[in-house]
Amino acid sequence: MKQVIEDFVYKKVIRNILLMSKLGRQSVLGEASTGYNFDHMYTNKPDGYLGIGRIIDYILLHLPAVKATRARKENIIAILAAEIEQRKKNGKVTRIMDVACGAGRYLAELDAKFKESDIEIIGIDYDTKSLILGESIAKSYNVSEKSIRFLKGDIFRLDHLKRLGTKIEWCPHIIIASGLVEYLDDNVVQDVFRQIHEALDDGGCFLFVSQQNNPSRKLMEKVGTTKNGPWILHYRQPSVLCDWLREVGFKDIHFRTDQWGMYDLFTIKK
Repeated sequence: MKQVIEDFVYKKVIRNILLMSKLGRQSVLGEASTGYNFDHMYTNKPDGYLGIGRIIDYILLHLPAVKATRARKENIIAILAAEIEQRKKNGKVTRIMDVACGAGRYLAELDAKFKESDIEIIGIDYDTKSLILGESIAKSYNVSEKSIRFLKGDIFRLDHLKRLGTKIEWCPHIIIASGLVEYLDDNVVQDVFRQIHEALDDGGCFLFVSQQNNPSRKLMEKVGTTKNGPWILHYRQPSVLCDWLREVGFKDIHFRTDQWGMYDLFTIKK
């Protein structure tokens, strides 16, 4: 009986309340994991139907899990900026490939910090709406098309990475996978690690984020939906991921866990 009552509350009460806010509506109507939904978390500007919808959106945008997501973006930018500065000192251009870029706001923010001659970025995602938003965001930061390119690609078929690099004569020095591995089964994650190791330039950096916990887990699983079904993630301990990374050939592995105990941010050198 307790489970029946809980399901009713989430499905009939909480879900209808969430539909009034922008973040809630997108999250329950199949757009939870899209780049434009995460971009709404990044911009942190409440929106919704009438005043009550904006209030609900404000509350959602200040949940611990959403705060952690915004902090994740800032941490990624800081790490990438340091890598670029180091290569810049040695007179080298930094080529970055993001294999699940979404709308790529942090890519545009990062690119805007450097000269066009210092950095080249390719963002890959399968969601057309997110890529269109990404191009719009890049323009708002006055980032040139030469400096950042968005391509539509199936991130679940990463065997295309190496062939893509060969085809366009472009080998990444940094590969990013943020908001990806927690959506994949164990065997797929291990295969992704292997393919990224093969595609990455020697001495390059692999930056990815995983989740070991989420304070909004029950809410996400009860009412959240993605284009592939319920918003259910794979939560893993860092030690497991470190073992998989070593198995494919990575050796210099470092990670940090955020203050919410949610995201693990890995920085790995090939």
